[in-house]
Amino acid sequence: MTESKDKTNYLQEVKDIVSKDKRDVLLLTTKASVNGAVTGLVLGLMVGYYKSKNIYVSGLIGAVIGGVATAMIVNKK
Repeated sequence: MTESKDKTNYLQEVKDIVSKDKRDVLLLTTKASVNGAVTGLVLGLMVGYYKSKNIYVSGLIGAVIGGVATAMIVNKK
């Protein structure tokens, strides 16, 4: 009877560790994507302003490119 309880405890510990690892990876990826999107937004706005283009569109494009690129880089690690 104690053997089954021990197995249950081990299984629960493993599930908790895996759940925590997935959560940490998701948190890291999300944080990096937001940072990349903000950086891309700022760079896009700067490029749009200095080249006399529509700053809203260039900022949006920069944010999308920055967020996607950062998420891809973080997921490879």
